[in-house]
Amino acid sequence: MNNPFHSLRKVLVVFAFILLGGTLGYRFIENLPWLDAVYMVIQTVSTVGFNEVTPLSTEGVWFTIALIVSSFGTFAYGAGLLAQLAIDGRVRHFLVTKRIERKVEKLEGHAIVCGLGRNGRQVVSKLRAYGADVVVIEKDEHRADEFRNQFDKVLVVVGDATDDVILEKVSISKAASLISALASDTDNLFVVISARQLNPKLTIGARANTESTERKLLAAGATYTVSPNLVGGAHLAHNLMNPGVMNFLDQLSVGGSSATNIEEIIIDELPEVFSACNIKDLEIRQQTGCTVIGYVCEKGELTVNPAPDFKVAPHSKLYVLGNDVQIEDFRNWFTEKTR
Repeated sequence: MNNPFHSLRKVLVVFAFILLGGTLGYRFIENLPWLDAVYMVIQTVSTVGFNEVTPLSTEGVWFTIALIVSSFGTFAYGAGLLAQLAIDGRVRHFLVTKRIERKVEKLEGHAIVCGLGRNGRQVVSKLRAYGADVVVIEKDEHRADEFRNQFDKVLVVVGDATDDVILEKVSISKAASLISALASDTDNLFVVISARQLNPKLTIGARANTESTERKLLAAGATYTVSPNLVGGAHLAHNLMNPGVMNFLDQLSVGGSSATNIEEIIIDELPEVFSACNIKDLEIRQQTGCTVIGYVCEKGELTVNPAPDFKVAPHSKLYVLGNDVQIEDFRNWFTEKTR
């Protein structure tokens, strides 16, 4: 955004020229010593009204009149500018923006969310529940200010997410992921293309309103896409046919702050001794109270509710279910095992 202090800086420069010009004028027109010349300029510009150091010549009088008019006009303009900056809040907004930009520059491995619509707000809320560092890009300044008041720890940058300059401002080169939740499919496509070019290793999720857009977004570089319309429609149908099941699933959370969570174990992150053992040998149930509810092999095939003697393999994943206490115990257990 434009620096509101630039206009004020121009006023100060004009004042400096007036002081310099006035000093030189009194020095050479009235042959005053340098200190007396500066004194005459200061009392004239400030309209204090002390007596002159020495009676002025006709040229000196006209010069003083010109000095008073020019300095008064400059002072009036400067005062009006200060009042305008104070009233319209540009200074405060500028300082807030600069503070946010300095914080963003220090981030690394953060998540970028583009858009603060209904989907974008849900994304930010879930990411914050995970404890992730989140930077939001929002074009609407009023909506951005409103969101800052709701989420103190979320950094919101005002700008157009389709602009490469804005993406660079949010340190996209150091980010771990980006989610484009803009209302327009075209805008989401532009964001995905730009983000992939600026950071080839970035995990990119994008909102898609149609199936054809999903294909385009994936081709443009999105890691995955989500269609709110398709997901919402499926959810409505399932609620109609299996309301009890859907109510149960709604209580579950894939991590975050819910009372019941699902967590993922990547087998390769465990010690090598566990890379080819049975599920019961991991002692997840005994150590944490969590239940293993799924297994995904290297090929991506899912096994639901694997038996205790089910043998895990390298490059596979396990999924466990537990309440908040059990999940906390599981995280501590997992951290200890992966040290």
